[in-house]
Amino acid sequence: MSFLLILILPCVLPCLLPQDDPGPPTRTKVLEADRFLLDESGLAEDGQIVVGTPRLDRSVLAILPDRTTGDDRGLVHLERAIQDLGLLRPDAVFCVGDLVQGYTRDLEDYDREVDDFLRIIDALDADFWPTAGNHDVISGARNADDDRFAQRYRQRFGPLHYAVQLEHGTMIVLFSDEALDGGKVNISDAQIDWLRGVLEQADPNKPIVLLMHRPLWRTRRVGWDARVHPLLVEHGVDAVIAGHFHALQRDEDRDGIEYHLLGVCGGAIDQHPLTGQFNHLTLLDLGPGDSIHLRHLPVGVVLPDDFILQSDQNLAYRLKSGRKVATIQGVLPDPQHGPVAEKISVQIRNPLDRVISISIEQAAPARPWIVDGHEFIARTPRDTENPATTDLQSPYRIVAPTPMEIEPGGRATIELDVVAEHTSVPPPPPEIRITASFQDDQDRRVPIVLPRRIPVARHDPVVADGSPRWPIAAWIYSVYEEREPLGTMTTTADPKTGDLMIDLEINDDRLANDDVPIEETIRTRRNPHGDLAVLTLRTDEALRSFVVELGAPPIEGMLPLIEFNADGEILNSWPRAVLSSQTNEDAPASHRFQIRVPNVSPDALRAIQVELADNDRTYHTQWRRLAPPGAMLEFGTSKPTSQP
Repeated sequence: MSFLLILILPCVLPCLLPQDDPGPPTRTKVLEADRFLLDESGLAEDGQIVVGTPRLDRSVLAILPDRTTGDDRGLVHLERAIQDLGLLRPDAVFCVGDLVQGYTRDLEDYDREVDDFLRIIDALDADFWPTAGNHDVISGARNADDDRFAQRYRQRFGPLHYAVQLEHGTMIVLFSDEALDGGKVNISDAQIDWLRGVLEQADPNKPIVLLMHRPLWRTRRVGWDARVHPLLVEHGVDAVIAGHFHALQRDEDRDGIEYHLLGVCGGAIDQHPLTGQFNHLTLLDLGPGDSIHLRHLPVGVVLPDDFILQSDQNLAYRLKSGRKVATIQGVLPDPQHGPVAEKISVQIRNPLDRVISISIEQAAPARPWIVDGHEFIARTPRDTENPATTDLQSPYRIVAPTPMEIEPGGRATIELDVVAEHTSVPPPPPEIRITASFQDDQDRRVPIVLPRRIPVARHDPVVADGSPRWPIAAWIYSVYEEREPLGTMTTTADPKTGDLMIDLEINDDRLANDDVPIEETIRTRRNPHGDLAVLTLRTDEALRSFVVELGAPPIEGMLPLIEFNADGEILNSWPRAVLSSQTNEDAPASHRFQIRVPNVSPDALRAIQVELADNDRTYHTQWRRLAPPGAMLEFGTSKPTSQP
């Protein structure tokens, strides 16, 4: 017998202890480069001081796209872009033209628009290098001989074509509207000759980039491929960047030269961002070495370091974390027993030192959040939406109350009218979304969303008929909810013994064992390390509690049923009381458990609660239950009247 124990223990003990980590197959590049010191075991030594990789020199430039819209409504986007640039702190700022609406006949109108533009641009803490666009130079008189606006541009902005030698590269600005006629776009031989001279002087070991307003390479009469592109190839130009079309796009590279069109920054757009139409900034790296790198940022998404102050965060936490901020009073009848017309109370307490406004609506398909004062959209509601636990097709209909305000430290009771048509099956609990909004210390309206689920009274007139299939639902909202479909439960009687049979069908992609003795499992059953079914039965004689380790290895397809008392002591154990199986071999996440409860007659059963703990060998355990926490599925002819 001793000999057998020696053979068995090495097989059993590893199952009870944490297994050694075999280690990841790959390591960080820093580790691979031996920049960290390792100990004899190959582990990185804590507390060491290492030298980082030297950063190679480069210049970071910003480029503003078109801002013309036909009126001044786009200026707000330009203003926000300049704020973003104040946070990004580029070394210099360029543009691709169309700085003013232009196309006017009056210099006074033109000057006013220039004044508006410069008022915004002057806030830049970097050199601004302009590019002339068609709106900046073409006369509203439709006369190509009217060069007043081109001359005024030179007077107020700078030259029509020029080059800037920067520390890490050369930026060349071309003039794409020499004809001052939008229908006769071309580039003169004189400007090409000038370009050739600039390229001959540029350092070929550093980046060279061309900027222009119109994409001249797309205009046939220009003859770009024959007249200009070979010159760029010869002198190692890295990129050509233009605008004009108000849609961000990248053309095919040609002979190693990148061709880009920028979108708008205040310009006219009317299509989805995936068509390239959105307000953006472009950042351009010159270097390190003879390299460039472009990337685009939507305007209004660069945030300052004081975007959220601690005082504002404290207010948010007090609202979203306070247990008594929003509580539900009352319980709904189950519509499987007939139509529902009920009132439910929501108790609201304002823990803040300022007014909060409250609105309540029924859970609906998620909508992205628009961040007031900024141009970015948070997709958090869509990312966190969980149709497995929130029934968006609920038969319950909640009449949204009128929004209300609650004074600092105040309380209010909001009544909800809830109706439902008769249903053939019991539904999961309906979810409401309470939004508590407050004004933060930066004068912004901050909404805090508080999801709540309304409890539903569970009642079944007949215990042993196997009907209905009761949903095992997530009654309390949690960000840790699994996206697995709800399970179900039915109760029947064994035709041979008369014992109570509980049939569970659950969905779990990983049935996890807790790897500890059953006594420890029972002791930690409220926060278990494995997957459990905890059963509470009220009979005529007593309240009885059972546990099934759903993740334990079955023996011939059977699992034990353990009965325990209020002190966690084991009272009885039936090693083969639970039949475990997969409901569908093609769907391994679907499981069925048929639980025989010995010595319990369905006729004596008065109520039951089934609680499923899903741990998946992680820190957090998700709970789903047959009835609301603190309540039970009641059996008999009378419907329950007490709330959970």
